[in-house]
Amino acid sequence: MPFVTVNAEQAEDWNGASGREFIEQHARHERMLGRLTARLLAAAQIRDGENVLDIGCGCGDTTILAARAAGSGQALGADFSRIQVAEARRLAARAGVANARFEVADAQVHSFEAGVFDVVLSSFGVMFFDDPAAAFGNLRKALRRGGRLAFLCWRTLEENPVFTTGFAEAAAVLGLRELPGPSAAFSLAGTGRVSELLSGAGFGGIEFAKADEPMIVGRDVADVLEYERASPTATEILTGLSQGQAAELTRQVRDRLMAYALPDGVTMPGAAWLVTAQAV
Repeated sequence: MPFVTVNAEQAEDWNGASGREFIEQHARHERMLGRLTARLLAAAQIRDGENVLDIGCGCGDTTILAARAAGSGQALGADFSRIQVAEARRLAARAGVANARFEVADAQVHSFEAGVFDVVLSSFGVMFFDDPAAAFGNLRKALRRGGRLAFLCWRTLEENPVFTTGFAEAAAVLGLRELPGPSAAFSLAGTGRVSELLSGAGFGGIEFAKADEPMIVGRDVADVLEYERASPTATEILTGLSQGQAAELTRQVRDRLMAYALPDGVTMPGAAWLVTAQAV
């Protein structure tokens, strides 16, 4: 089936710099989100023989875990990042997980087979929809009646310092650039909006649980500083600065990271909503 997307801006980003960064930092992100992913899978209650759809699967970590839980069932990971889907296929093959497969798909408009999935889940992949009402409606069609929805989405920016300790925010404080605008990553932070979207799409039994878990971003401040410096945003910012400005900006980021340095690594709180619902 030809790939069709209505979310061109996000698709371009995740097939470009952001997608490449996620592939390069795959192991780090898997460790960072490990405890939250475990909470998601526990809530999804995947049973042997069930069919699972993982939305925004990225490099396939959650899909592979879901496939193992499904046993004789199947898990399909969908993402509009071709490069991450290719990496997910490679990692699943390396892990010997034969019941996980992956498709390049925009979940808002992709023609998933109707009513064949027992579970739809997502680990931080549903916040980037161009039209979330249409997207959740499309996912409802893919679920059988009584099927389960479970996903993680970020709560507020203020509760998640991993998004505010990097070069973009430090550059804004130093007056080197404007403060970044609202991020799509927090588009579902409001429970009222999410409830309305899910109810309108044909879901009931909607519940929100606070999922608060520590995230080990790196082994020490130097490691995390290099991680931050290599991000597409930091690269863009540093390219336009003098040597002195770049040094001061780097010092600012290092000082911010020091506040989270613990013996086991640089650890930041992760604050998410764990949302569950049923197809009615």
